[in-house]
Amino acid sequence: MIKLLKEKEFANAFTVVSLGVYVVCRVLSLIAPDFLFSVGKSWFHTFSLDSMRAVSPMDLGTFIFGAVSLAFLVWITTYSGAALYNKWAK
Repeated sequence: MIKLLKEKEFANAFTVVSLGVYVVCRVLSLIAPDFLFSVGKSWFHTFSLDSMRAVSPMDLGTFIFGAVSLAFLVWITTYSGAALYNKWAK
């Protein structure tokens, strides 16, 4: 028996998790920026991230805009994915 997903609840859960990761990354960028860049370098094998390093810290408005836009994108994408899964799993 195939278990269908509750689209809204699934999208809400993924959005909360994504925002948690967003906040953790922001905190890491404040307290351990070199560590964060080391992780980034290990993920992007052939790219140099050195030129992308910020010269000034992110302001609160940019942080909030990033959180809201990330939450919107994650929610819409996850909801759509769950709806398609339910449609195709029937």
